[in-house]
Amino acid sequence: MKQRLFPILILGVVILACIAFYFGGGYTEYNLAYIFSFVFLLFYALFSASTILEKIVQIIIYALVMVVQILFNTLVLRSLFEDNGIIGCLCRLLGILFIFIPIIIKQIFFYRRNGFPFCVLGEYPALTYSELLSNKNEIASKIEKLKSTGQVLSKAHLQEILHDLPRHSSFSYINNGSLTAEYFQKAAESFNDGFIYLVITQTKSASSEVIGLFTNRLFNHVSLSFDRDLQTIISYNGGEKIRPPGLNPELLEHLTEKTGASIMLYQLPATRQQKKTMLDKVQEINNEGSAYNLIGLVFKFSWKPNIMFCSQFTYTMLEIAGLNYFEQKAARVRPTDFIELDYYRKLQFVDRIVLDNGDNAYGEENS
Repeated sequence: MKQRLFPILILGVVILACIAFYFGGGYTEYNLAYIFSFVFLLFYALFSASTILEKIVQIIIYALVMVVQILFNTLVLRSLFEDNGIIGCLCRLLGILFIFIPIIIKQIFFYRRNGFPFCVLGEYPALTYSELLSNKNEIASKIEKLKSTGQVLSKAHLQEILHDLPRHSSFSYINNGSLTAEYFQKAAESFNDGFIYLVITQTKSASSEVIGLFTNRLFNHVSLSFDRDLQTIISYNGGEKIRPPGLNPELLEHLTEKTGASIMLYQLPATRQQKKTMLDKVQEINNEGSAYNLIGLVFKFSWKPNIMFCSQFTYTMLEIAGLNYFEQKAARVRPTDFIELDYYRKLQFVDRIVLDNGDNAYGEENS
């Protein structure tokens, strides 16, 4: 009985509020209701159990809905509110219905585990004082995350990212021939060592830190290497401002040049033919051209086959060689998935490589 009493009370309050708006509200009151609805859903989104990307998308959609509501109310309905006939009645009803548009969007597209306070007629979770106290650590961690988000989205980081954006293209190939004949010779010489190597990196770069806000992971870059000495590291990247973004060779010192950067190195058993299949595909991409799939990081879509990001490329290479040990759409694979989804323990840990006290030397921990 108690579980149903509170939703009924909420429904009653909503009905009374709608009646009050209908008989006593004008376009100003309706605009205030739209703004209040947006502010309420803004805080709901910020403290919901969603990723940073989902929260940003929700807030943008709610803001756009509020702008449309206010514009339509001011430009169209305002002049009709004073009408005492059927037109005025319909306008007031329409204005009331508009209040619920963002809530309906929330229910249809962003509904998760928690139905309260929108699931008015169903069950809702009661938040007791003891539960609030037990959740204080979670609240504190969210506050700390907001602080770290502010540091990641610093002026310097944003300037660096914005300055680099014009170099990218998500719709046409802009990188061609970045891999030399010497690279392919070195890679071919490693065919018989029995492994392909996965290089998973915490680069500490501005772009990597921002990507980390969406993935909630520290390691946000993955590369392939055909040899254990890491002389043939390859992936999709920004080109270090030397080459165009796309398929490029990588150097160990560039991956770990920033203080705090580190690498986790794994090996995956691979036959000579499987490594040759991957290298042939790499050569094909190198000849056809490539580009970094910047838009695909958000929308999980590639405009052309050779437009990829790092984890998408790595998974694609493993897949064409029959070495993918988990099933996933390549555009949805994150760098850490190669470790976290290794349920059958196909990967073998090799080394952890870190920058040594800010110097140019590297500390290695052998397996």
